[in-house]
Amino acid sequence: MRKWTWVIVTFVVILIVGGYAFSRHQSIEKQYHMDMENAAAAINDNNYTAAENYFQEALTRRNNDAVATHRLKQTKVFVSAMNQLENHRFGTSKNTFAQVYKIHHGSEVLNSRSHEKIQEIKKVQKNITKYNKILKYARELNEAQEFTLSNQQLDTLFNTKEFKKTYYTSQWKTAKQLQKSNKTGLSQAVMPGSTSSSAQSSSNGNNTAADGTTGASASSSSNSISTLPAPNLSSAEKQAADNYSGSNEYTVTKKDKELNGKVITQSQINNARQELGNKSGQFSDQDVRNIIKEAAQKGISVSEAAQ
Repeated sequence: MRKWTWVIVTFVVILIVGGYAFSRHQSIEKQYHMDMENAAAAINDNNYTAAENYFQEALTRRNNDAVATHRLKQTKVFVSAMNQLENHRFGTSKNTFAQVYKIHHGSEVLNSRSHEKIQEIKKVQKNITKYNKILKYARELNEAQEFTLSNQQLDTLFNTKEFKKTYYTSQWKTAKQLQKSNKTGLSQAVMPGSTSSSAQSSSNGNNTAADGTTGASASSSSNSISTLPAPNLSSAEKQAADNYSGSNEYTVTKKDKELNGKVITQSQINNARQELGNKSGQFSDQDVRNIIKEAAQKGISVSEAAQ
């Protein structure tokens, strides 16, 4: 009788222990699936820190679980790529986003978002090259004292909605400083008595450049340009900008700047602006050159040619 009693007791104990173990296993499995679902929801809400915490919790339920391990790694890689993008490390972030696809058993949401970010970065890199071409040409016009034409190039950037995004902060700052330099140049060009001031500077020992600009003015212009930050280009983008050979509606040729084979000097332009008076602000430097040429050809005054 005792033997059967011990058998029964042992069997009951086994049932109790087994039931407890099974119940605990079921509870752990339920918690694991809940953690994985919460992690997926956090990713959908762009809460990647919470997603990482949920994946780590899931790994405490299932040690070395492949899906939780891979998705935790994938989330960390995605977050790293986002940080690189925010710091405008476009090439690096594009490569990091591409690594998201290589992780097996990953989140389809993160795969989709990585693809979208890669396409966005490609667009940004293309725009940076395009914007730097415009900045380069606007800088050249500034150095040639074609301030109005330089501003027209800058306006094509400022009027572009895409250019206002934080991706182009470096180009934006360069454009604003170049615009400020153009404004200073225009104000000096139409300032009454500017010609006499230039003449006085010349008599004080400043050398005169071939185009009639005093050495002091030329130095000032050169210094204002040299202080502008150079556009932030990668090696490939610099090469693309240097290879640019296009033209546009604002291109000014050498012939446009000449009268009877001789370059129309800045001094002549300043004199013409004084004769034009209040109207001078309506004309770019090239407009003034055209008026000077027309006046010479017709034998009339500059103000008459401007009518």
